[in-house]
Amino acid sequence: MLLKKSLVESVDLLKTRFCLECENFEDRGEIDGNVVCAENHRPGISCEDFKDRLSDIFYSYVYWAHRYNAGGTDQGVEDFEKRFHRKLSDEELAYACFLNYFELGLDDSHFYRCWNIVRKNYSDKLLVISKILDAALDRFNLYEERTNMKRVFEDLLSQKTKPAEALKQILKGDYKRGVS
Repeated sequence: MLLKKSLVESVDLLKTRFCLECENFEDRGEIDGNVVCAENHRPGISCEDFKDRLSDIFYSYVYWAHRYNAGGTDQGVEDFEKRFHRKLSDEELAYACFLNYFELGLDDSHFYRCWNIVRKNYSDKLLVISKILDAALDRFNLYEERTNMKRVFEDLLSQKTKPAEALKQILKGDYKRGVS
């Protein structure tokens, strides 16, 4: 699935590696042991057709969280409810979707960069979640502090913390990574 160009920042092609889903990917491993871009780029260097897969992953999770939050799908609901041993509200399904994303263990820099790009499109669609993500982004921008978003969404889903309380704790730095 191609992202709209308006959502994607320009990719620094010299530093970004290509992925197996690049349409110009060529696995010549059996021929000469190389994996290259078929557009005559060096091994490990992407061409202009390359899509940043980590950004795509985040955008996909935001989209699905929006669908769950709006009650627009029942796909995967059974799995989430089985995992948390109860029926989840639409908002809790969106929390579970974000929890799945943060459990992937991807580099946070993609979350901070990508949320800053799509926040204008989703802040009114994911009201509570966008405030939480905005607070984490603010902490990152002001203090270069990384928020333990996995723990935030775990606390929200376990009903240990209400959204307003989680927001206050993020803004105070209580969810700073490394703080239990």
